[in-house]
Amino acid sequence: MSPRTSRWIMKQTWEDLLFLHWSVDRYWLQSMLPPQLEVDTFEGEAWIGIVPFEMNQIRFRGLPSVPFASKLLELNVRTYVKYGQKRGVYFFSLDASHRAGVMVARNLFHLPYLQAKMGKKSDGKQISFWSSRTHKGVEKADYHIIYEPLGTSYEARKGDLDFWLTERDRLFIVRGNKVFQGKIKHDR
Repeated sequence: MSPRTSRWIMKQTWEDLLFLHWSVDRYWLQSMLPPQLEVDTFEGEAWIGIVPFEMNQIRFRGLPSVPFASKLLELNVRTYVKYGQKRGVYFFSLDASHRAGVMVARNLFHLPYLQAKMGKKSDGKQISFWSSRTHKGVEKADYHIIYEPLGTSYEARKGDLDFWLTERDRLFIVRGNKVFQGKIKHDR
């Protein structure tokens, strides 16, 4: 195992993931970000994404998955940023269905996780995903989408928008005046 992969903290599997993206005004988006981060663009366009999925087989290094604590639903709202020469993801919010998971992510990793009641159903073809934010002191937000895979699977190629949106190897967290980053390693 290389030194880079030997320092992992957490592993997880994502299922029924959907990337929904919209191009938005880069100046508006910049106004929504902490001043330490700069909007990253693809061919001059800024992007914001909503990503619903099921996370399972969650485990910390050296520990097994715990059946009642290793699965949750998540809905994140994200954008793509630069910090100096480094590119990554910035999360506006990460709604999740597991109260303990939200507490751990907020307190240990300082990520903007929020408690939500969530559900997902699948008939083998279509996936219905819903979320209703319940986090104390935070504005309510509701979301419901029905989606299904279409076409054949493919691997995004470097230089394409799909690659640019999905192949990020870090996330940024801003606390006060400090910028922290977490490295991400995932299969394509």
